[in-house]
Amino acid sequence: MTRYKVQEECAMTEATQSTLLPTSTSFDSARETMPPAAPKVQESSQLSNRLMIEKQQEEAEWETMNVLLIRHGLRPLCLVKRTELKDLIIFDKQSSQRMRQNLRMLVEETERQQSMIQELIETNQQLKNELQLEKSRAAHEEQRANDLEQIMESVKCKIGELEDESLNRICQQQNKMKDLQREHRTLQSKCQHYKKKQMEQQQTIASLQKDVCRLTKEEEERIITQNRVFAYLCKRVPHTVLDRQ
Repeated sequence: MTRYKVQEECAMTEATQSTLLPTSTSFDSARETMPPAAPKVQESSQLSNRLMIEKQQEEAEWETMNVLLIRHGLRPLCLVKRTELKDLIIFDKQSSQRMRQNLRMLVEETERQQSMIQELIETNQQLKNELQLEKSRAAHEEQRANDLEQIMESVKCKIGELEDESLNRICQQQNKMKDLQREHRTLQSKCQHYKKKQMEQQQTIASLQKDVCRLTKEEEERIITQNRVFAYLCKRVPHTVLDRQ
């Protein structure tokens, strides 16, 4: 992160409207004040309380964002409290809020992409399990066919005694064989179908991974552009009352 040297006088005037990234809004406790009357003291106290509440709320939002960053394996942002501003980058409240929103959106999009990838992986694993089950069934049916062939050999040995009965039994066994062969072909067709679906799922996963990389690159480019704009704004010399504010 590049360090910007901000003049002490400019930092003191902007401290009440700025946020240190990644710290919360800071105020100059050494600011000189004139001795106020009783109503002004009360108004100043209320303003101080309101600013303190806003500061605590913003710090709580940054802490929540740090929890999301840590959950995704990223380093948290450090909240610092110091009056020396020359080593820090200053953002106004609106920019700080937009940055928190952008970080939250990026984390949520990453979670959604990871959820989709995990769902595809689980679906792929389910298809693999189904394919394994179909292979097991095919082996079982093949074993059944072998058993039936042995029965047929046994029937042929007894054909002399039970010719008519054996012929009927042979016909029945042949019909069963045809059914088993048809079922076997059906299982093979299903296996091919599941293999095709598996390849499609893998292609989808690869496409999603490319999308994640593209989104990450776009976000990095957006942050670089934002930093350049901010650097330009920091270098501007205030010419009008609006600029000084």
